[in-house]
Amino acid sequence: MIATLVTVLVAAGGLFFTAVSTYYATEVAVDQLEQSRQDDETKERKQAESVSAWSERLANGGSSGVISNRSWDPIADIAVIGHALPGPSAPKSEVDAKVFLIMFEALPPCSKVTLTPDVLVASLRDSWTADTRLEVETVSFRDFSGKRWTRDRGEPLAPSMITREELKARTGAEAINNTVDPRLQARVADAEPLKECGR
Repeated sequence: MIATLVTVLVAAGGLFFTAVSTYYATEVAVDQLEQSRQDDETKERKQAESVSAWSERLANGGSSGVISNRSWDPIADIAVIGHALPGPSAPKSEVDAKVFLIMFEALPPCSKVTLTPDVLVASLRDSWTADTRLEVETVSFRDFSGKRWTRDRGEPLAPSMITREELKARTGAEAINNTVDPRLQARVADAEPLKECGR
């Protein structure tokens, strides 16, 4: 009887120890899985976070748009959305900003492309002047792994599912593409190397 009681107590203790060990092992595994997921997400975003866009003032009063890729991998399928604002030399009748959509196929690693107002001659037509101001609002692109991202001015980087066709429909702008527009083709071909790049 005592031997049976001892056996039962030992078995119960063993079960309790196994349960506690299993619980802590599960907690450790869940923590490791969550850490691994966070590490993967950080690695996935690393290249995309190295891509930025802004506007730069020109000496003549106009401004250009700049797209920068500070990563060591190329980005592709790039779409830039913004507004073209008439410069001081524009006819007084031309006062409204016009939405633009510029698309180009790739931007090499550690480089930037400067989009000057003359790339919009075809879409701005008579309202184009050398001192037109370009204000970049959004840049959309694919990273080296093929994932699409969008960076809106004043907003954090975000994964995106929007296609180029949807961008065209959303903006209502006539897309300018470097595969057909010689001015844009020249700008993209003249992408400048950056002095500093991320690792």
